[in-house]
Amino acid sequence: MADNWERRWQPLLEQWVMVSARTAARPWSGAMSTGSATTKRAHDEGCYLCPRVIRANGTQNPDYQGAFAFDNDFPSLSHEAPVQASDHHENLLTRTAPAHGKNRVLCWSEKHDDTLAALTPEHMRQVVHLWKTEYASLSAQEDIANVLIFENKGEEIGVSNLHPHGQIYATSFVTDTASRMRTAQANYAQAHSGSCLLVDLLNDAHTQQHLLVDRGKHFSVIVPFAARFAYETWIIPHTHLPSLVHMNDDHLADLAKLYQRQTRRYDLLFKRSAPNITLLHNAPCDDTQRTAFEPVDTAREDNPHWCFHLAFQPPLRDPEKLKFLAGFESGANNIVNPVQPEQAAEQLRNINVNEWAL
Repeated sequence: MADNWERRWQPLLEQWVMVSARTAARPWSGAMSTGSATTKRAHDEGCYLCPRVIRANGTQNPDYQGAFAFDNDFPSLSHEAPVQASDHHENLLTRTAPAHGKNRVLCWSEKHDDTLAALTPEHMRQVVHLWKTEYASLSAQEDIANVLIFENKGEEIGVSNLHPHGQIYATSFVTDTASRMRTAQANYAQAHSGSCLLVDLLNDAHTQQHLLVDRGKHFSVIVPFAARFAYETWIIPHTHLPSLVHMNDDHLADLAKLYQRQTRRYDLLFKRSAPNITLLHNAPCDDTQRTAFEPVDTAREDNPHWCFHLAFQPPLRDPEKLKFLAGFESGANNIVNPVQPEQAAEQLRNINVNEWAL
């Protein structure tokens, strides 16, 4: 199995992923990643995310404890974006639309040297409740159609600030990835008597036998069958839950526990505080909202088929090598995974999370 060359169908994105485990054994003389040797302090006066620090726009952060959220001072989106002239709106060759929306910054901790893996269980639950509160608030706004919560962690990802934090992009439009996922889940439900694509994927015999990493009361961690990254994992609910607002305190506590256990697995696997991109895929929220400059989106009726999932996309293929999307993958949009997903799941499953230490 380790030497196979095959394509696997990624059902959420409706595209092929190439699995070629032999490429991991290629001689390597390219860039290496060992992580930063810099020791961070618990409070950094030069960090605009630390408590009491005055940010670039002149606002002083409160002396906060735990999780803290505020509007991004340098947003990629704005409700003040102008509405372009109709000639551009209707011309398919030069079409434009406003980038309306809101950007939020989510600090996980007041400590500059913290990580989500290092938080206390209670503190981790505060973070997950912050996710729910932020999603609930933003998704209820009439001009917001999609809310993506994410974390870019580590210098390898290119983060501009190493304080433990995430971001939210709340957009007036449904993103390209969300549109693909929504259509895929709705099509699957229609073809399978209303079944949930992700719940069926989780309960599939191959997933349960070969791809399951961890199981909680309400959620499980798996390596997806068509993983696009070497050690990609998803957290999937055991029953259909469209978004964070559909989760009770028991759900959130289980999600927090499994999330933190998985971040610790990555730290142990890569032998350091591991870089990662984490994405919380909640249902689009354009059911009743539509701004005047956007066309009617008939796919809004498909939102009920959406199932929440959380995706980890670590950029490392081993402790020292990064996964780069170079010529073929950038040009073809068919990702080549150099690690067999079943082998990745076995490696992650066999890690003793209790060995994790600061």
